[in-house]
Amino acid sequence: MSLVPGTRCRSARTIVFPGGIVRRATSGTLVSQRENLGRELFTVNFDSGQKLILFAHEIEPVRDDLAA
Repeated sequence: MSLVPGTRCRSARTIVFPGGIVRRATSGTLVSQRENLGRELFTVNFDSGQKLILFAHEIEPVRDDLAA
């Protein structure tokens, strides 16, 4: 997955983390991308206020023409 910081994305599934829950299809903005032990990790600021580090399969990009 090739995404650049600032790209709009959404959660591909419900994500449970110690601070609560991010529901499926919650919109957010990609903050950063990194590689660790062969895995791609993404930091995402969700519109609902959470900032999470997620695996590639947990987010999907939102195309501009579909965001409206």
